[in-house]
Amino acid sequence: MKKKKKRIRLRRSAKRIMTALFAISLTICIADSLRRDFFKVTNDDKIVVEGNFVSKSNLPIPTNTIVFDRNSKPTDTTVVGVKFAGFSERILTSDELSHGMLALNPISVDEPEKMVKLSDFHNEHYTVADDNIMLHEEAAEALEGLMTAYNEVTELADFVVCGTTDTYSQYDSVCPRSFSERANGCTVDLALLGIGSYIEFDGLDTESWIVENCTKYGFIVRYPEGKSGITGEEYCPWHLRYVGRVHAAVMSEKNMCLEEYIDFLKDYKVDAPYTYNLNGSVYVLYCIESEGETTSAKVPISGNYEVSGDNRGTYIISYRR
Repeated sequence: MKKKKKRIRLRRSAKRIMTALFAISLTICIADSLRRDFFKVTNDDKIVVEGNFVSKSNLPIPTNTIVFDRNSKPTDTTVVGVKFAGFSERILTSDELSHGMLALNPISVDEPEKMVKLSDFHNEHYTVADDNIMLHEEAAEALEGLMTAYNEVTELADFVVCGTTDTYSQYDSVCPRSFSERANGCTVDLALLGIGSYIEFDGLDTESWIVENCTKYGFIVRYPEGKSGITGEEYCPWHLRYVGRVHAAVMSEKNMCLEEYIDFLKDYKVDAPYTYNLNGSVYVLYCIESEGETTSAKVPISGNYEVSGDNRGTYIISYRR
């Protein structure tokens, strides 16, 4: 009797299991059918999703986002950021327009603290007429190199510096004309040693070497031959002006006086500068137009650059790359 009851219980358990398995199978089939209805597969194996979905194109674009257009070009900000890498901003004042190595008719010494007494500075290859003659130290070093080279070539030491910032220029002077640009502290007025007196330097004979080679040391003949229609002054070989080796080299190569050179540089800007190779080094030059009392200028972030006004409304920036 007990064995019979046991068999009945087993049969009931088996039925329950079978029923449960059937229910599970039915549920799976129904779910799969629903899935197939929802995701319809086309003959080209593309899945089509059916449903009432909202298109993203109909949604409002958040105001704090940027729409990306793959066909768009970079903005100006991106270009500028790359183009002027390595530059910083410097504010230039209108007073600086009348200062610098290239300023026309400068009104005063640019760096008074860098003026040296030439009688203490000069070498044995030239003479200084007055113990109180002062010259910018950079120009003084260049003058020493120029006179040393002149002595090596000619074996002469017959030049005398008669003046720099202030030169006696009366009717009986060997330097008979006066120039306002002497105020910048970078000009040199030359004469020749005579027997018991000085002789005016006319740019001829052996001494003409100075006229022909001074640009190699950063000097120019400020009022060169054949340029009086531009400079307003007749040829004056005895009046030299220090402008730096790069500027002097370009002026010499292009046969330009200072006025012509300044006009030439105005066509070159920071994004399209003029470059010049001097003794294996590349120099970069460009101009910035004055904007009034203050002007924002892009300059090399290294700080290794020079600024000169031209006294005509333009700043000239130069640096070695």
